[in-house]
Amino acid sequence: MTDTRCESMLLRPSTIPFLLLAMVSLFAVTAAAEMPHPHDVEVPAPDEVGPDVLLEAPGVPLEPPDNPQVGDSWVWWLWVHEPMPPHFEQHVCTVRGLSDRGYVVVRDEEWGVSIDQADVDSILEYWENASIGPFPEQGIYETDSIAFGQPPDELDDDKRIYLLWFDFGISADGFFFWFDQYPEGTYPQYHSNECEVLYLNTTSQGGPGGHYMNAVMAHELEHMIHWKYDEDELSWVDEGMAELAMWLYGNPDNISGFNGNPDNSLVVWDGTWADYIKTYLWTLYFYERYGGLETVYAVVHEPANSTAGYDEILDDYGYSEDFRDVFADWTVANFLDDTTIADGRYGYAGDELPAFSVSGNYTSYPVEEESGTVSNWAADYYRFHNISDGGLTLAFDGSDTNWFAVWALHIPAAGDTEVYRMELDSASQSGEITVTGVEGPDDEVILVAASASSTGGPDYTFSAWESTGVSGGSSRPGTLSVSAEPNPATAWVTLYVRWESTADKVPSVSVYDASGRLARGLEPGGDPAAGEAVITWDRSREGGGRAPAGVYYVRVELGDERESEALLLLP
Repeated sequence: MTDTRCESMLLRPSTIPFLLLAMVSLFAVTAAAEMPHPHDVEVPAPDEVGPDVLLEAPGVPLEPPDNPQVGDSWVWWLWVHEPMPPHFEQHVCTVRGLSDRGYVVVRDEEWGVSIDQADVDSILEYWENASIGPFPEQGIYETDSIAFGQPPDELDDDKRIYLLWFDFGISADGFFFWFDQYPEGTYPQYHSNECEVLYLNTTSQGGPGGHYMNAVMAHELEHMIHWKYDEDELSWVDEGMAELAMWLYGNPDNISGFNGNPDNSLVVWDGTWADYIKTYLWTLYFYERYGGLETVYAVVHEPANSTAGYDEILDDYGYSEDFRDVFADWTVANFLDDTTIADGRYGYAGDELPAFSVSGNYTSYPVEEESGTVSNWAADYYRFHNISDGGLTLAFDGSDTNWFAVWALHIPAAGDTEVYRMELDSASQSGEITVTGVEGPDDEVILVAASASSTGGPDYTFSAWESTGVSGGSSRPGTLSVSAEPNPATAWVTLYVRWESTADKVPSVSVYDASGRLARGLEPGGDPAAGEAVITWDRSREGGGRAPAGVYYVRVELGDERESEALLLLP
């Protein structure tokens, strides 16, 4: 970083309160792994910071030597919460360990009490040389640097990072202060130690040197790196990447909280435990499905923020999907976690998800005009079972100002799960879908109602009734039908369309991808009175190119009748 950047920060004092919340990250949980409850430390506005506590320590340097070594001590500014309000205190801290890319520094009060030399040796081993995740021969520093970028080196001209351990006195694990990247006095209410430093709690779960706190080091290092490359990124993106850093180390957070209340907007960060988990799952899903370390690195370096940043990366790397498409698939993956379906997009390879809660269970039919609301970029799930042999029709009507992604999941008691996307009218956000092949009361149908938009009303209604029909299609009465062979298909597909032979028109035939975008319009041709047509589709798309692998829907319409067939295209 150059001095110019520091000067530009000084010219924007109005951004300080926002940056305090967005860029000072403190990651927290209690010791109860089964149901952790984070206690994020909110950094107050400058006028709410308590008075400094100065240290009287004659003969102790106020700054480090030119080349710090094990045993060197000097006075540090530490962020302290006891007594409240939060404030800065000066404390003597001593270098207790040294490696090529790190110092372990411990507040003197903690040495031999909550951290010892064995802890220091373990910390440096995993910081430099090893991990328990997918890259066992890489330490935290190297793994995070490859995944997210090189850490900053703003002031001290020392590539080593200080890992400063002390007892926080509160239930928090670690934090990165970007104030340390600026000279002391730049922000008068917030002190700077003028170096790259991660602050870590000696009394957190498992203690220093344990795998949990090693993962927290990886988490906080990501925040430092993310600050360097995109200082104004929204918290949900930054926290998701920091959670992925824990997974890359091999000790991800325990999945809980979010699965119990999935109506939690992905893009809103309140610092709850569920927020950490939702951003973890999103980032792990994106990592697995869309380019791995290469695209994760690109997200951190992309100047566009939030959903726009992800859209830019998907475009840059040639994916046909946009953020909305990926989000829609993600909501299904969270519920099913099954990589054996279709091309694997409805599950995770890198973690096992617990069951996600449903907003309603239904066992008798019809279900008429149930109402619900869902947050933007969040999802609700409804379970239907005890269905008579045959099928279930679901109808959905969402707020016209929103954009919904609605799915029907058929989970049989025996056999393979089937996933169907409901086709919604773009103006009214309404549609119907019929799931057939239900064989007994133990089969389940899940309705997924997701708001895939940053704006729009949250309201929707849905209904359900027992019926028969074509899986993936409308349940409207009539003689219109469509089928596809082969299905799944690798090259060409033959579509068989039939309609009432007395009609004076032929049906329209269109193929849509899983996000509802037109892939190809087809002409059935022939005599309307014939009542049938055979169409061959060579996977060519509107405007050229070959339709990529994935789930598609063939839709035929004639008058007020509409039918669809789900089609799986293989690579």
